Amino acid sequence: MQSSESISAFSINRIKLLSSRFYLLNQKNWLVGLLGIAALLFTMWLIPVVITAGDSIPSFSALLQGPAMFAYIIGGLAITSRIFHEVHSPTTCYQFLTLPATTFEKFGAAWLVTTIGYTVAAMLAIVLLSFSVETLSALIKGSWSQFALFNPFKTEIFGLISRYLFYQSIFMLGAIYFVKNNFLKTVLAYILIVISLLISIGLIVMIFGLTYQGEVSINMQIEGISWLIPESLQAFARIVFSLFLLLLTYLQLRRTQVA
Repeated sequence: MQSSESISAFSINRIKLLSSRFYLLNQKNWLVGLLGIAALLFTMWLIPVVITAGDSIPSFSALLQGPAMFAYIIGGLAITSRIFHEVHSPTTCYQFLTLPATTFEKFGAAWLVTTIGYTVAAMLAIVLLSFSVETLSALIKGSWSQFALFNPFKTEIFGLISRYLFYQSIFMLGAIYFVKNNFLKTVLAYILIVISLLISIGLIVMIFGLTYQGEVSINMQIEGISWLIPESLQAFARIVFSLFLLLLTYLQLRRTQVA
C-alpha cells in the first residue's frame, strides 16, 4: 500500500494508470459512438453514389472532411462533459475520490484523455474512413489517380484542433461544475455568456456614440475590433483563457476531493 508521502509526490505512472482507467470505464460508450458516427458519415457518401448508380462519386475531402471534423469537435466535447460523471454519482464518487492519486494527477489524466488521446484516436479514425471511401471510389471508377487520404497535418486541420482545445477547456469546467446534463448546461451557459458580452459591447457602442447613419452597427464594431487585434494576440488570449478555465476546473475538483 502506498504511503501518503509517496502519493503526494507527482507520478507519471499513476497518470498513465488513471488514463487507462478512464478509457476502460468508458470504452463501450465511446466505441459505440465512434462506430455510429463513422457509419453515418459513410452513409452520407454512399447515398449519392447509389442514387446516381456510380456516375457521381464525391471525394472524401469534398463531401466528408467538413462533417468529420465537426463530429470530431462535438464528439470530443460530449466526451469531455461526461469525464467526471463518477464524481457526481453517489454510487461511484467514493471510488474516484479515494483513488491513490493526487487531485492534479486525476485532473491531468482526464485532460490528457479528452485532448491528446481523443485527438489522436479521432484523427486515425478519420484517416481510416477516408481510406475506405477513397478505395471504394477508386474501385468504382477503375482509376487510382485521384486517390487522396485525409491529411491531419494541414494548417486548417491544426486550426480546428486548436479551436477544439479551446472549447474543451470550457466543457471540462462544466463537467466538474454541473451535476447533471453537463453538456446541455455548458452549452446554455456559453450561449448566455456570449449574449451578455454582445449586449455589453452594444451598450458600450451606444454610450460612446459609435453609430453608422444614426443606427448602432454592432456587427461592424465587432468586425472592426477583431480586425484591429492581431491573430497572434487573439491566439494568445485564447490560450490564457483556456489555462484559466483549466485552473478553475482543477480547483473545483480539489474542492470536491476535500469535501
